[in-house]
Amino acid sequence: AAGMVGTIVVNGAPSNSIYDIVSNSADHTTLKAAIDACSLDGTLSGPGSFTLFAPTNAAFDLLPSGTVADLLANDIPGLTDILKHHVVGASVMSTMLSNNQIVTTLLGTDVTVTINSMGDVYIDNALVTFADIVADNGVVHVIDAVLLPTTPSNSIYDIVSNSADHTTLEVAIDACSLDGSFSRPGSFTLFAPTNAAFDLLPSGTVAALLN
Repeated sequence: AAGMVGTIVVNGAPSNSIYDIVSNSADHTTLKAAIDACSLDGTLSGPGSFTLFAPTNAAFDLLPSGTVADLLANDIPGLTDILKHHVVGASVMSTMLSNNQIVTTLLGTDVTVTINSMGDVYIDNALVTFADIVADNGVVHVIDAVLLPTTPSNSIYDIVSNSADHTTLEVAIDACSLDGSFSRPGSFTLFAPTNAAFDLLPSGTVAALLN
């Protein structure tokens, strides 16, 4: 009627962030729980762009029994690193991937893309089972395994190997096949003689022992 004023409220388009895609997927409830626990929901809801390689519940179930529960209860920083190892700080569609391509994650670690003769795409050891789920802030690729970042080794053998003052000791360890013992898990103490210490032995002693 003349003289009446009406107001029309137009709702904005529903959010379709990477986090929304994960949250709305029945196959990614474990991933959502991990994202929430690590407070990465804001990151994956915010401006991007990002690429998420999203392991399914079945992928998490392939980990040793109790792994996820233990991480959630006792090691949120470690779980956060694992999740960041699945995220790239750019939108990478499947058409942008190439065989042997190295992609750097938000953790600063690298994953390797492999495309076999059948056209199957792998991210490290994980098969991309569903690609190019486009979000407002990037893209999601579903994968069938959890990507675990490698941690640099710092065993006793590594310390010896990386020391310029212990090359003779390293040669001796290798010759005696003790490199495995000093690399594997355990609790050892090594009293490590330097090259100069070996040089104090009578001339030719080390060479004779090695031969």
